[in-house]
Amino acid sequence: MTVGWLRVHPTRDARSAVLFETETGGRPLRLRIAVTPDDVEHGVHAAVASLFGGGARPPGVVVATAGELGEDTAAALGVPVWRVPLPQSNGGSVRDETAVPPPRAATEAGLDAGSLARIEEVLARVATAARVAFDDRRLRAMTQLAGFSVTLALPLTETPDRDALDLASRLRQILCPLADGVAADADGRDGDPLSWPAPLMPFQREGVRVLLDMPGLLLADDMGLGKTVQAIAALRIRKARGELGAVLVVAPTSVLDQWRGELAKWAPEVTAIVARGAAAERVWKWRAGTDVTLTSYGVLRADAWRAEVGGRRWDTVVVDEAQRIKNRVETSAAVKGLRRSRSWALTGTPIENREDELASILEFVDHDGSSPLKRYAPGAALLERHRALQLRRRKADVLEDLPPKLVSRRTVELPPEQRASYDRAERDGVVYLKSLGADVTIVHVLELITRLKQICNADPRTGASGKLDDIAERLAELTGQGHKAVVFSQYASAVAGVRLAARRLAEFTPVVLTGDVPASERPALIDTFRTASEHRVLIVSLGVGGVGLNLQEASYVFHLDRWWNPAVERQAEDRVHRLGQRVKVNVVKYTCADTIEERIEQILVRKQALFDELVDDVSLDLATRLSRDELLGLFEL
Repeated sequence: MTVGWLRVHPTRDARSAVLFETETGGRPLRLRIAVTPDDVEHGVHAAVASLFGGGARPPGVVVATAGELGEDTAAALGVPVWRVPLPQSNGGSVRDETAVPPPRAATEAGLDAGSLARIEEVLARVATAARVAFDDRRLRAMTQLAGFSVTLALPLTETPDRDALDLASRLRQILCPLADGVAADADGRDGDPLSWPAPLMPFQREGVRVLLDMPGLLLADDMGLGKTVQAIAALRIRKARGELGAVLVVAPTSVLDQWRGELAKWAPEVTAIVARGAAAERVWKWRAGTDVTLTSYGVLRADAWRAEVGGRRWDTVVVDEAQRIKNRVETSAAVKGLRRSRSWALTGTPIENREDELASILEFVDHDGSSPLKRYAPGAALLERHRALQLRRRKADVLEDLPPKLVSRRTVELPPEQRASYDRAERDGVVYLKSLGADVTIVHVLELITRLKQICNADPRTGASGKLDDIAERLAELTGQGHKAVVFSQYASAVAGVRLAARRLAEFTPVVLTGDVPASERPALIDTFRTASEHRVLIVSLGVGGVGLNLQEASYVFHLDRWWNPAVERQAEDRVHRLGQRVKVNVVKYTCADTIEERIEQILVRKQALFDELVDDVSLDLATRLSRDELLGLFEL
């Protein structure tokens, strides 16, 4: 038996109806659309009737909303019709109580009053699909011929997705967020498929399938492709199957609340608690018995000795921002020492500096906690295992409709007073380094580099700044056009970083976010920037804003200074350039002419090319990747 889900969709110049047909188990079949001009008598009745004419085989039962489908029209269809209350999500403020009891055919199809919530969800999705369909340019062209009635049928069975913008493909994503293979896995114990707050994209469904199939996985999707949501969806499905045991999610402190919010949204039946606070408070949280326990790397390192943490066997351990275990230190050892059945690592940058970091992450992924820890070293064996355990998708490959990210490098001249301060600091610094002779160390050089970079941001004596002058000029034009912008700096200070930029850009009423802002207050600040029209700029320290933020409301990103780890820069930019972004993102990276910034960038460009041959997304750290000779060579020592 097939089921037809019927909605009447209002358009400006016509009467229309849509019929979503599925098998009783939920497998999608087709979407039929009928449009009748406004001047046709009984337009709605005619549009609905045309869906069941023309030789088309009618469904075994039709489900419609009582407020949209009148009794006379329902009786004229010739098939059993169940008119249910108007779904709340359709905008009805008062439930329609005129619904009739389900006919026998509906009961035989597994539809009854006890499943009204799921039925309303399906009908709400059909209404959304109708709006998308009638916004499609090609469909409008076919249905706006004056005086004609048009009936179309769009197949919704799974086909290779050759065109991500194909109307049938988009409708299928709305109507069947986890269709076919994953939907079959997402059945609850009562046989009802899970509903989701938004459609998962095809590559995300693929990621969920792989997470379900593999006990160990490095999910290395580009920033902004929804690695967190994919992991949560897989956990929810395992919960629905009755397979989920205790789960531990280890993540940076700044994203713990985001994880808890996403769990509530995407897996409401999965219970969760955040293990943080004072040591005594954490004890009962570790013992709470929830499905998911969320904690930070620092807390895990401190509590790994507890029987409730290191002494138990976890069903799944999820490590978010897994580059945090790239070095074999105490934190990494605490994570790898957890006894577990499944190991999921999430990171868009599995290598930041050297191949050995990838080896460390794979030691976590390729281990279930019951056998001796594997030890990997750079080489062919590591790369072969890497290929077997990593799933990586780039935005350019899977989001054909994601607007582009345009990166430009802006070289500015230092104003006279700033130039004088810079030249004096470099001259004095080089004299000091030379005076050290053989005792000069990398630390001495890095201290001078930091001092010079800060002067490139602003003159410490006068506050003059060629970079901020340029940003202010650009913002005056951009904000006047309605754009919002994010300004990143690696420094928080009032002399050369975030607080200085906030003072210099005060006319744009910036929102300021640094490490001094308590984690509990950060979501409200971000929400203020995203929703309040008067706040056109977010100024944020790179260490705080590089992860865990969704800033699609912005369309411009300015890097006041360059963090010498390109992966961290890209991570920050992708807070803006990510799933949900609707406009082109412009990224501007500043460098001061004839300064240390120019000289270091030239070296990094050469180094980056070597690493690109090994891993797709690699970054370099100045302190660890430049040799002693290269660092000293920056000052001709």
